[in-house]
Amino acid sequence: MGKTNRSANDAISGFGVMMHNAAMKVTIYEADTPIGEAEIFALDPPMGVAMAKFKSLSAYDVERHANVVDGDYIEDRGRGLRIEMSDGVPLISQAISIQAWPALGEHEVHILGILQPSFETLFCEHPDFKSHWGKP
Repeated sequence: MGKTNRSANDAISGFGVMMHNAAMKVTIYEADTPIGEAEIFALDPPMGVAMAKFKSLSAYDVERHANVVDGDYIEDRGRGLRIEMSDGVPLISQAISIQAWPALGEHEVHILGILQPSFETLFCEHPDFKSHWGKP
């Protein structure tokens, strides 16, 4: 996905509810370069956090992008990162944290404090959201 001309404030026509029982896919960028793709698998609704399995792309560098390596916090390296949903709409959050376990070949990205589109708009049909809010 390339850079879009959409802003987070644009009306999202035809957006609908993206999250039913299937995982939402996103792309993580450093500036305009995609560094990875992720599929959201779990939520922490009261914190507005989504966790996703991260698949690195060739531009990904654990030394430059990962906040946590093999369980050790390194530093906040998510400031220069951004996320787009599969339709090119930006997903605006307070922080992006890539967590890497190179020895295991595992990576996750935690999207913290999701602001736009709203957490409820994105995930109202997700089982974790429904469970937290006591909805069937």
